[in-house]
Amino acid sequence: MDYGRFWQAALPVTAVLVLVACSGSDEADDRPVFEKPATSVDYTVTISGLPEEPMLDLAESSLATFRRQEDGAQSLAFLRRRAESDVALVQKLLRSRGYYAGKVDVETVAGTKKPDEDAVQGGEDAPEAAEATVTFTVEPGPAFTLVRHDFRLPGDGTKEGLTPAAFGSPVGVAADAEAIVNAETAAVDDLKNTGFPYARRGKRRAVADLEQAELEIDTPIAPGPLAIFGPVIFEGLDDVRERYLRTYLPWIRGDVFDLSELREYQQALLATDLFETINVRAPKTPPEGGEPVALPVQVVAEERPFRTVSAGARFSTDEGPSITGGFEHRNLFGENETLTVEAELGVQVQSFGVGYREPQYMRPGQDLLGSLVLQREEDDAFDQITATATLGIQRRLTPRWIVGVGGLIEASLIEDNGVDTEAYLGGIPTFAEYDSSDDALDPSEGERLRLELTPFAGVFDGGFAGFLTLDATGSTYYDLFSDRKYIFAARARLASILAEDLEKVPQTRRLYSGGGGSVRGFAQRFVGPLDALNDPIGGLSAAEIGGELRARLFGDLGGTVFVEAGTVGEEILPDFNTGVQVAAGVGFRYFSPAGPIRVDVALPLNPRDADDRFQLYFSIGQAF
Repeated sequence: MDYGRFWQAALPVTAVLVLVACSGSDEADDRPVFEKPATSVDYTVTISGLPEEPMLDLAESSLATFRRQEDGAQSLAFLRRRAESDVALVQKLLRSRGYYAGKVDVETVAGTKKPDEDAVQGGEDAPEAAEATVTFTVEPGPAFTLVRHDFRLPGDGTKEGLTPAAFGSPVGVAADAEAIVNAETAAVDDLKNTGFPYARRGKRRAVADLEQAELEIDTPIAPGPLAIFGPVIFEGLDDVRERYLRTYLPWIRGDVFDLSELREYQQALLATDLFETINVRAPKTPPEGGEPVALPVQVVAEERPFRTVSAGARFSTDEGPSITGGFEHRNLFGENETLTVEAELGVQVQSFGVGYREPQYMRPGQDLLGSLVLQREEDDAFDQITATATLGIQRRLTPRWIVGVGGLIEASLIEDNGVDTEAYLGGIPTFAEYDSSDDALDPSEGERLRLELTPFAGVFDGGFAGFLTLDATGSTYYDLFSDRKYIFAARARLASILAEDLEKVPQTRRLYSGGGGSVRGFAQRFVGPLDALNDPIGGLSAAEIGGELRARLFGDLGGTVFVEAGTVGEEILPDFNTGVQVAAGVGFRYFSPAGPIRVDVALPLNPRDADDRFQLYFSIGQAF
């Protein structure tokens, strides 16, 4: 028996058994201490001669000699085997960058390192420990030029447009292996997306001219049979109707098969929020028959629960505490019709709302939306009891653009400084919205823009009221170091009401600023003009701007600093020379699975007598 190999295998198992046996002991001093084998070697490693700087980082991250350096080696012989096995990896790294004639030598030199001086002075036995150096010496040779690269297909061996250069093969320059492989993969993907879903790449044949440092490559590609879309078969549906899912199909039966459209369809079905999992696939092997073959598409779905109950809470020093609750049913009649019920109970605001959404209304990408909201509010600006009903259509033009138009009816009972008035309005709200941000609650990059235009007409305080509201809000997010740790976010708003006079606009529809969603540090609606009782009166124009630096500090904990400013004026255009309120603050973030939980403290930098010294906000989600 080879006792050396036996003990080499048995020692790790024995160590585990000893650890388990000792794990119940409360005495730390009784725990065994394992020393390195007497033959162990510490070592240093260097590599020289690599022709490109990035190759050194790749070598240090991939070679076992570098990766295991801190652990040392069990013996000098073991270290030599480790270093020699890395030679092939260095040569592969050279070839990947076009250096096909490169040579790699490795040398392992044994030595000793001095005993520990503290141990010697303490009178302890301190024998010299083994140490070694590993040196890789690279002679890369010339970078080979790819002088020819051809795709070889059955038949005449060509296909229009399917040339290596068209897919990024480095013909005429350095024979970069990654670019060559990427070109082959892109060509096969192109075939799969243009009617040949079973296309496969064969084994490439490369011929190198060592004297001229030139490389020629032939890549065989088997396209397989031409295919078209056949029937779509659904499995796993219980409450969701097939008819609805078919409205998302990006193809019609008989179209040339496109594998990318399967992925597009799968993503669209996942976005309905109706399924736990869903898989859209074609047969693994082509069915028998002549060309083109009709491929059936199989949709295997697992429905998720359609009902959701939610609850939340928030707090601010100007509005006080409030709790929110909601109920959502996402498949009311079997075609993703969504019913939402939301309620808020707070010190100043109490509201109840019902919403309805019917997707794919009359055409793909178009939704029918309706809502009814009842609200009671007691505020420094005014008190109101309001009922608002809306009905409209919104359409997604692109993955980032949404537009919408609808109708609005609103009835309000308003009490302002002891005077009661009534307002009955009708409106036609329209909007356009752009969103390229990467997260709804905690964006780190991208932009958002929302443009709103709403003409109103009706009766206010016994007389005719007609006005037009324009409101534009935008924000941008920038990841400073591309690691989602430090995010700079900025926000701006510009709004105006085209009206004969401020008094012709109901208080509920005037423009305001201040509070947790606009200029933190000032109370809700408190940016802008105040009346004799120091209550906000609103305005016909508003402008806001703010910047925020967000940071993840320790794990799921983070913080933010921000500066915001705003102005509200009684004229149609904002006046930036007077009445601009500025605030600054800091915040705490806990990044929970449901979104960031935020606590912000903000101070007005130019407070008036009526302004509070600070404001405190607590809610879920970033401020913007």
